[in-house]
Amino acid sequence: MHALRIALVLAALAGQLSTQAAPPSTRRQWDLSQFTWIRRSPAEPGAPANSHPFKVSPQALEQALGSVLVASPAGEEHLFDPGEAAGLSRSMSEAFEAAQPGEDLEFISTSKRLGSISSYALTVTARAFLVGGRLNLLLHDARRDVAYAYTLDFQTPRFEFGSRNRASAVALRAEGAENRRPDWLILPLSVPLSQPLPAPAPMAVPLPPPPVPAPVLTPSLENRLIQLKRLRELNLITEEEYARRKQELLKEL
Repeated sequence: MHALRIALVLAALAGQLSTQAAPPSTRRQWDLSQFTWIRRSPAEPGAPANSHPFKVSPQALEQALGSVLVASPAGEEHLFDPGEAAGLSRSMSEAFEAAQPGEDLEFISTSKRLGSISSYALTVTARAFLVGGRLNLLLHDARRDVAYAYTLDFQTPRFEFGSRNRASAVALRAEGAENRRPDWLILPLSVPLSQPLPAPAPMAVPLPPPPVPAPVLTPSLENRLIQLKRLRELNLITEEEYARRKQELLKEL
């Protein structure tokens, strides 16, 4: 019987217990396994409105969750292992898109870890919400006894999810995050590129300057008088015409 209980718990932790999904807009809970789920819950009384609904990519959430470190008996360890962060982020992305301004996300995540002597399951209970495009993570517990206790008596423990008003005993840290309190992290969300960068605008080719018109060469007055005299010598104009045109040219002096 004891072996059967352990087998059931391990199957639940591996995510083999499935539930029927509700439409994203009305869905309130995302069940990943027995002790890993996310649910939309009313925010604490007096809490300011959150930036929900908000569309954030699973990749951005996975990067943020994967950066969180928690103080442990052995020093510091990652709050979520890589596979755990990836699984949570997909459901959390849907939950944030469905959540309302007056709602938080409460979640539990349990993942097996390899300790110094044997493996153990770390169970995280936390509250999450988005404000101004940043992820607020309030941690209540990072416990090692939940799955083991469940194998003994099949009693589900009472969970708490972090509070804006009451600090818990855990201590968190993440590169580039703001520590509101030791148990409260505000994490930036870097959104990976999902569309190619726009092609750079072609460089403007300067238009050639307009052609400069060639100067109109006007014969000098001296040359015009010489040409006029030559016309008279060749009898191409009369003496009277020569005298008249010569007077006209001399008026230009």
